[in-house]
Amino acid sequence: AKTLIGKTAQLTFNLVQDRQRNDILNAIDSKMKRAMEDTLLFGENPFLSLLRSIDRGVDLGVHEADYWAVDSMIKQARDTIPDTVGFFWGPWEDYMGRRIRRLYLLKKKPEMTGAGIKDARHTIDQRTTSMGGWIVELEFNRKAAREFARITRQNIKRRLAIVLDSIVQSAPRIKEAIPRGKAMIEGRFTPDEAKDLAIVLRAGALPAPVKIIEERSVGPSLGRDSIQKGIRSTLIAALVIIGFMLVYYAFAGLVADFTLFLNIFLLLGLLSALRGTLTMPGIAGIALTIGMSVDANILIFERIREELRMGKTVRTAIIAGFQRAWITIFDAIMTTLITGIILYFLGTGPVKGFALTLSAGLLINLFSAVFAGRVIFDLFTSKVQPERLRI
Repeated sequence: AKTLIGKTAQLTFNLVQDRQRNDILNAIDSKMKRAMEDTLLFGENPFLSLLRSIDRGVDLGVHEADYWAVDSMIKQARDTIPDTVGFFWGPWEDYMGRRIRRLYLLKKKPEMTGAGIKDARHTIDQRTTSMGGWIVELEFNRKAAREFARITRQNIKRRLAIVLDSIVQSAPRIKEAIPRGKAMIEGRFTPDEAKDLAIVLRAGALPAPVKIIEERSVGPSLGRDSIQKGIRSTLIAALVIIGFMLVYYAFAGLVADFTLFLNIFLLLGLLSALRGTLTMPGIAGIALTIGMSVDANILIFERIREELRMGKTVRTAIIAGFQRAWITIFDAIMTTLITGIILYFLGTGPVKGFALTLSAGLLINLFSAVFAGRVIFDLFTSKVQPERLRI
C-alpha cells in the first residue's frame, strides 16, 4: 500500500527519435573523449564503448556495472543534446544472463498523456508472440481515442514509447492506425505490480510524487475501541433526545420516540440486508439521521400546537399539522439527500459509508416520522377521541 500511495502514474506517449540517436551519441562520445585525460580506461570511445547492442541493434542498453558512468556522462554532455529530445531509461531487465537497462532517445514533448484513460485492467498477455507475462490494458475515452488514432495514423512505421513516471515501459513500432482507443503497457510486471499500476491509472495521475513524512500503525484493538466509543456516544445522544421529547411533548414525544426506534431498526435491518460494515463514518451517519428524525417530529408538533391555539379540535389540528409540515420536511430531506447521493457517487471509502447510512436513514425517516407517526395519531384519536392534547 505504501508503494501504491507513492506512485504518481504520470503516463505519456513519446515518439522515439531513432534517426537522431547515432549523431547525438557520437557527439557525447567526442565531448567525453576531449574531457578525459586518461582514455585508456575506456579505450578509443569512452562513452560508446559502454553501450551494448540489444535485439540486433534495435535498442541500446547498459550493463548494471556501467549504468552510473553512462548516466553521469549524459548529464555532463547535456549541451550536446538538442532541447527537443532527451534520453530516457527503461526498467531493469535480464538480457543474455546480465542485468541491463535500455537507453532511449525520445521527443521531449509527449504526443499525448494518460489523462484520457477511461479504464485500466491488469491481465496476462494472451498473444502467441508473447511470453505470457503480466500486462496492463488501457482504454481511452472518446476524445483521447480520436487523438490516439490520429497519432498512430500519422506515425506508421515509427516507434511510440510508453513512458510511466519517466521510465520507458515499452517502445513498440506502429504498424497501422489504432482507431479503437486501446493500448497496452508491457513492463515485465509481477502480478502485484500490474494490479497496482492499473489502480493508479484508473484513479488518475498525481501532479507530484507523495513523500511519506510519518507512518503509524493502528492495531485492531484501537479500531475496536473507536467503534465502541462511537456506538456509545450515539446511544447516549439517542437516550438524551428520547428523554427530552417525553418531557417536552408528553404523549406526542412518546410517538416521536417510537418513530425514532422504528427508524433505527429499519436502518440497521437495511444495512444488514446489504451486508454493510458498521464503521465510524457509518455511525456518524446514523447519529445525524437520529437528529433529522427528531427535527421532522418537532416541525409536525409545533404545527399542531399552532392549530390547537387557533381553537381547532384535536383531530383537525393533527391533520392540518401534518399537512402543513409535510412540505417543509420533504424539502429538508430532499436537499440533504441530494448531498448524500453526490457524496456516495463522487466519494471513496469512508465518505461512501457515511453517505450510504445518511441517505438510507433520510428515506426511512420520511416514512417513519410522517406516515408511521400519522397512523399512530389517527389510531389514538379514533379510539380515544380526546378533547385536549398535551403537546
